[in-house]
Amino acid sequence: MSTEKYLAIDVGGTAIKYAITDKNAEINKINEIKTRRNREELFESLDEIIHPHLNQIAGIAMSFPGKINARKGIVGRVATFKWICDMPLKSILEEKYGKPVWIENDGKCSALAELWKGNLSDVENGMIIGLGTEIAGGIILNGKLYRGSSESAGEISSILTNFKTQDNEKRFGKIGGHKNLTDAYNDKKGTGNIDSYELFEKYKNGDELAYKVIKDYSRTIAAGIITIQSVLDLEKFCIGGGISAQDVLITEIKKSVHEYFEIKSSEAITEPEIERCHFKNASGCVGALYNFLIRENVF
Repeated sequence: MSTEKYLAIDVGGTAIKYAITDKNAEINKINEIKTRRNREELFESLDEIIHPHLNQIAGIAMSFPGKINARKGIVGRVATFKWICDMPLKSILEEKYGKPVWIENDGKCSALAELWKGNLSDVENGMIIGLGTEIAGGIILNGKLYRGSSESAGEISSILTNFKTQDNEKRFGKIGGHKNLTDAYNDKKGTGNIDSYELFEKYKNGDELAYKVIKDYSRTIAAGIITIQSVLDLEKFCIGGGISAQDVLITEIKKSVHEYFEIKSSEAITEPEIERCHFKNASGCVGALYNFLIRENVF
């Protein structure tokens, strides 16, 4: 039985998560460091993660935001790291560390994780929606990851909610990112600067404003789900990202989606199932591992 270990890294806009794992995705602990966004600091952070483990790993599996050419390991454009443009990250890391490296888009990694061993393993057509700094997406069609004609399928942060400005602060990724949730509370309260954990604690303690902003945010995510459903006709959506650990958020999103279909029962689209991602905050690491194992023909 193989005992080879792999380093799985999930680079996000707020944090970089990583774990040592085997080919069965046995993960004892997800470690995390804060994302630093300029070029030098990003590579310093990756070195801080990778270098101490070089002697115990057979390869590096990475989840990364933005448009990724997964076969070549080239990172196109990334909103989080504006200095990146067609960067050969796979080649850079392989040359530096002497280990095989495979990179895939963050939303696609989460979808692969749920397809492999998670809550999309029982459907032919489904999607993950990752609620992070912006919104990641990964689509499963006919039992396989759908990449699109230019590898950018699932970039649902770009969904427009109006067409008034080129920057479009009302696009789905802006209004559905978790920061918009806490900003809505802080702006209305006018004091303090609470984070998402504190916001949900306030909800549990009966704070009426916390209830309202969580409800409004859930309806925003539900509207995105319904929009996507009208195009793709999926069986299931799985919700991921750090805030998906909050039961109330999953409940409110489900409720909002269901309310729409109760009112619009005569429409031609079908109500999908809504679940939390099985791997929760580890889905990026697990999916990156699965992508690595497939690319390396481990199974």
